[in-house]
Amino acid sequence: MSLIDHHRQGNCAVLTMNRPQVLNALNDALLDELDWHLDNIAKDDSRALVITGQGRAFCAGSDLSERDGDPALRIARMHRLMLRLDEYPKISVAAINGAAMGGGLEIALGCTFRVCVAQAKLAVPEIRLGLIPVYGATQLLPRLIGRGPALQMMLGGGALDAQDAYSVGLIDHLTNSDDNLLEAACALAEKYSCYSLPAQQAIRQAVREGNNLSLADGLASEASLGHRIGKTHDAKEGVQAFVERREPVFKDC
Repeated sequence: MSLIDHHRQGNCAVLTMNRPQVLNALNDALLDELDWHLDNIAKDDSRALVITGQGRAFCAGSDLSERDGDPALRIARMHRLMLRLDEYPKISVAAINGAAMGGGLEIALGCTFRVCVAQAKLAVPEIRLGLIPVYGATQLLPRLIGRGPALQMMLGGGALDAQDAYSVGLIDHLTNSDDNLLEAACALAEKYSCYSLPAQQAIRQAVREGNNLSLADGLASEASLGHRIGKTHDAKEGVQAFVERREPVFKDC
């Protein structure tokens, strides 16, 4: 049985983690399939990526039955995944259908946006095991919701309900029903699907690099990216379409 199901919904490539019997806990086999699908989706004609889970959980974190492996290898692998999602050529949306705990929440943090059902719970509970989050949360969570709220989540290990997660900016959109979760996630992704991918990629790169730069260096990076994107076909088409009062036809180049 496939551990990752893949289907298209409109312009979105949808990946569903499919280990519901263990709340979609992360093991090496699931991560292997996820990497394979990400390779293929990066090259297909979809405009966005949606990641969700089968059953009553998005992802409960690491599968502790694999705890005999080398922790350093798993940490390095998950860090590569976080960087890959952050730099992925298409916008990504985590469609959180239930509990998102530990590494599961960290996968959602790696996505561009997050959509969540009202009954979901979100947590990084590692502190309760005498551990720390090591799949990216210490870096991604403060950048998303601020240092104070992130520290409260990580130092206390308690779960946020969906409404509280939305209030602090961890979630971008709430839906009341599992039945329309994917519809809401794809609608959010498709909101951006008509725009030029190179321009979107450059915006995300500028924001990503700006986290590690002074304001002056961040502005210099922004200017460099702006000059590069300004030379693309899509930029010229966008300006010409504006002058001609018509909708632009972008070609992602």
